[in-house]
Amino acid sequence: MKTFTFFYSFLWKYKEYFILSQITAFISIASYSSIPFIYRYLIDNFQNLTAQSFFAVVMVYGSIRIGGILFGNLSWFLAEKVQNPAEVDVKVKVFSHLQKLDFIFHTAKKSGELISKIKRGGSAFERMDSEINRELTDDFFRLIIIAGAFSMISLKITYIFIFSIATIILISTFLIKNNVKLRVRYNKEEDNISHIIADNLINYETVKYFASEKREVFNLVEAFKKWTISVWKLVMSSMRINLSVRLLSVITTIIILAMLGGDVINKKITAGDFILVMTFLMQIFPNIEKIVFRLRSIMNDYTDIKDYFAILDYPLEVKDPEQPLKFECKKGEVEFKNLSFSYEGGQEALKNISIAMSAGTSTALVGRSGSGKTTMTKLLMRVYDPNEGQVLVDGFDIRQIKKEDLRRNIGIVPQEPILFNSSIGYNIGYSLENATKEEIENAAKLANLHDFIVTLEKGYDTVVGERGVKLSGGQKQRLAIARVFLLNPKIIIFDEATSHLDSESERLIQNSMEKLAKGKTMIIIAHRLSTIMKADKIIVLDNGNVIEEGKHSDLLSRNSGIYKKLWELQTNHEIE
Repeated sequence: MKTFTFFYSFLWKYKEYFILSQITAFISIASYSSIPFIYRYLIDNFQNLTAQSFFAVVMVYGSIRIGGILFGNLSWFLAEKVQNPAEVDVKVKVFSHLQKLDFIFHTAKKSGELISKIKRGGSAFERMDSEINRELTDDFFRLIIIAGAFSMISLKITYIFIFSIATIILISTFLIKNNVKLRVRYNKEEDNISHIIADNLINYETVKYFASEKREVFNLVEAFKKWTISVWKLVMSSMRINLSVRLLSVITTIIILAMLGGDVINKKITAGDFILVMTFLMQIFPNIEKIVFRLRSIMNDYTDIKDYFAILDYPLEVKDPEQPLKFECKKGEVEFKNLSFSYEGGQEALKNISIAMSAGTSTALVGRSGSGKTTMTKLLMRVYDPNEGQVLVDGFDIRQIKKEDLRRNIGIVPQEPILFNSSIGYNIGYSLENATKEEIENAAKLANLHDFIVTLEKGYDTVVGERGVKLSGGQKQRLAIARVFLLNPKIIIFDEATSHLDSESERLIQNSMEKLAKGKTMIIIAHRLSTIMKADKIIVLDNGNVIEEGKHSDLLSRNSGIYKKLWELQTNHEIE
């Protein structure tokens, strides 16, 4: 019921068109349903018809047919005025919710499965609107009119008709429930196939490097075997529904015809009455199969829409405050105050950490993998909220300001920049809405990327490919730096920005970083210690604790310590 209520909430937004479409649909159905009464009149009065009366009947018949066509088309037009914007509304709402969801959702999701649900749900929304509010409503109106017509001729026939329709619907409902369960299983197998294909396309490089094409095809074939079983179960279930409906329809028709035959022989009804009933029977029982399959389709679409709407039920863990403080980052001071954090189901990642980063200074975070470096930057970006303690920016507790306001004042150059499959210009300009061509080019120059871009045939209009695959690692890093130049934030995070680059690329990146760092608060995560020697402060983390703190020279002057040990390991390795 919740799903239907939510479904109709989108349609009811355009209630004027919705109501008018139902009214005009009823008029259209009533018009067409009155035609058997004309046949009845013609047959019962065939011997007494004059040219004038026959012409009048023809005129009435023509008016009814034309009226039915006009009102029918008007009903569809009005229904489209509801369906199209409602369909857009629901797609935008789902997409908007996906944008708001936390990083934790997006890191755990299976993209192929999610895309499959969104695609199915969007199509199901459109179908269910047509099936319920057009097709099924028309059928319901027609059944009422036919039952009323039968009652004018014979109550016995009316009772049999109503009983047979009720029986068909009850039996079909029982069979449809099983069909829907099979549909759910089919959807899961289909989602799995979508996941396999999407995962393969995203990780095609890994597949190629390990020559695993045959393995991937084998995995897909195995998935299709399960899918095929689910398909056949669904097909057989549909066939049982079809067979049951057809047999019940034929039996009911035979019973009604037998009773009509007796009434005709006993002169209880006229030939016109017989033709009227026969005409309606020929209309309704072939159509009853469509009604039942429409019900099945509605229930299947209901399943798809339920999964679709379920996306909106995913909770937002990191929420904006109800009354956010007005925030403008003027200095860029950052403070982690008595900070503790644990990932869900995992060990404590940070343990009562307190670190102050003055405006315009650079702070490097160093430590073994899993020591808590990246966790600190994620807490600063409000990817997560701490279990205890505070993260302060310019004295503001970041939980008291909107995430959007916070993140627009923090630039990040990640270890692996992920780019849109669009132009270089678009990717650079993404950080600043409505950025001009001149601003984009200036940012590229500051990031030492412009000279490379102008050598390309299409320059800034060059498409970078899926995830930026057409660019080298260094080019992607410089593009990410150009984005930050364009944003011009007070706080900048460099997350292993040079860890996988060659010496030339590293030199260019370092040069760009130095230009970018002027007047900014820099947070640098680095394993390669040679890149952080000039940092104003180096924080050494281990197992979620701050172990050492100081400048490069101070830390090396100590007789023992993690930083000195790491430095010696790296320098000895480089000498070797």
